[in-house]
Amino acid sequence: MDRNSTIAKRFQMAVLGIIISLGLSCSSFGQTLLMDDKPAMDSMTKAVNLVYNFQFDKANHCLVKYKSKYANHPALTLFNSISHFWRSFPIGNKPKEYSAYIRNLNLVISQGQKLAAKHPKSPEPGFFIMMANLILARHHSEEGEYIKAVNETRRAYGFIKKGFEMKTAYPEYYFSTGLYNYYRVAFPENHPLYNSFTVFFPEGNKASGLKDLETATQKSVFSKAESYIFLCMIHMRDQYNIPASLKYSTSLYDNFPGNWMFSIVHAETLLESQKPELAEPIINRILGRNESSALLAGYYLKGLHERIIGNIEGAKWAFQKALLSSKAKDRLTKGYIGLTYNELAKIAQKEGNRDFAKKYARLALDNCSFKKVIEDMKKINH
Repeated sequence: MDRNSTIAKRFQMAVLGIIISLGLSCSSFGQTLLMDDKPAMDSMTKAVNLVYNFQFDKANHCLVKYKSKYANHPALTLFNSISHFWRSFPIGNKPKEYSAYIRNLNLVISQGQKLAAKHPKSPEPGFFIMMANLILARHHSEEGEYIKAVNETRRAYGFIKKGFEMKTAYPEYYFSTGLYNYYRVAFPENHPLYNSFTVFFPEGNKASGLKDLETATQKSVFSKAESYIFLCMIHMRDQYNIPASLKYSTSLYDNFPGNWMFSIVHAETLLESQKPELAEPIINRILGRNESSALLAGYYLKGLHERIIGNIEGAKWAFQKALLSSKAKDRLTKGYIGLTYNELAKIAQKEGNRDFAKKYARLALDNCSFKKVIEDMKKINH
């Protein structure tokens, strides 16, 4: 064999070696565990917090160096899903963006299953599969598709069950165990017709659920902000415990001042706490936005503010403006439409117009079933 052919053969072997090594490294992309990689997790923590603060470009920049190593990891896909959700918020009335969002959540599940096959003893893949299932369940529930919501929860339950055993070592699971414990009791209470679909799930405990969600606000990465959101809304909408809700809305507002939805929630808890002077500047900023959902909520809050300070005519004007601001059918819109009708019903009741009071009360319940609205309706129909 001459020298040139020997060099050529060695070159070919070297190229083959490079191809093989690249092939092996590429096949491992997305099969690497993330939660044991502290620098990557630190970057992920920062990126997730930036997303919730609506700083999307900065969030993406945090993960640039890890996008190759974890290219097909469900964590990156879940991060992209969360980012897409908030960038397009409220996503429910944007069909194209919503469809892409749902596809990404299903991709999280398939990527998680592949990661589980590679690392069958690790709790990491199950966490991401479970998170995607729970998020899908929440959206089905918000759309009134309760059977689909129960089915998604059933798919997640095996991982939730493991989470009860692993949450001390893997704090991300406090979020799922908290949600399960609370809503296993609350869901059949709020939706008695679907009680038969939940009897196959083990019993939950509301107090334990709230405690685990509280722990998740302190120890989790992916679900820290979500835990704050659920705690805030559970206390505001489900239990109507305003002091507790104000505690969590304050944390959301202080930690994520760029998130206009959190500003809306915080302004509402301030008003419900009879602190209109603190809520007013926040309301003015909300009313300076262009999103129809922000304007709807902003005018509702403006009306609530005017009612609290005794300007009933100003309150009625603001509530009517709220109803004219958005006709979308997403959960956020329907909730604030329901609350707006509830306030108009109470004003009509005080002004002695029983027919309008009952009409508005019915419209309030048609759009939402918050504890506050139900209790106010009982007073109006008494």
